[in-house]
Amino acid sequence: SQAQRAALLEEGVANAATREEQEREMAAQRSEQEAAKASLEEKVQGLEAELAKLRSDEGGLMNEAEEYQTHLEEELAESQAQRAALLEEGVANAATREEQEREMAAQRSEQEAAKASLEEKVQGLEAELAKLRSDEGGLMNEAEEYQTHL
Repeated sequence: SQAQRAALLEEGVANAATREEQEREMAAQRSEQEAAKASLEEKVQGLEAELAKLRSDEGGLMNEAEEYQTHLEEELAESQAQRAALLEEGVANAATREEQEREMAAQRSEQEAAKASLEEKVQGLEAELAKLRSDEGGLMNEAEEYQTHL
């Protein structure tokens, strides 16, 4: 039972280490996503500023500006699609983390139940051992009395 208890404790430590690693990975992913989002937002702002400047130009630049505007809008659409994908990935990561937390809670519950069961068995065995020791003492007295009788 001590080996089982040690195995359960070791499994609990391993689960905690796994959870910490997963949390570090998720934090790193969130940091990367935030950096990517900030970069995309900065790019979008830059593109919007460029687009506004082109719109203010006059004359022969209008055709060129319209072509460039189309290009910028395509880049903006691509940036927005990337941002949406990052947001979707963030939602998926959050769902994964919630599932992992539920699984860890279930594992903790199972470990606590197993520990309680083991403790109950230990108490039963200790009581049985105490009874056997008591019975042994009585048998020793009877043997001494019988030996004296003989």
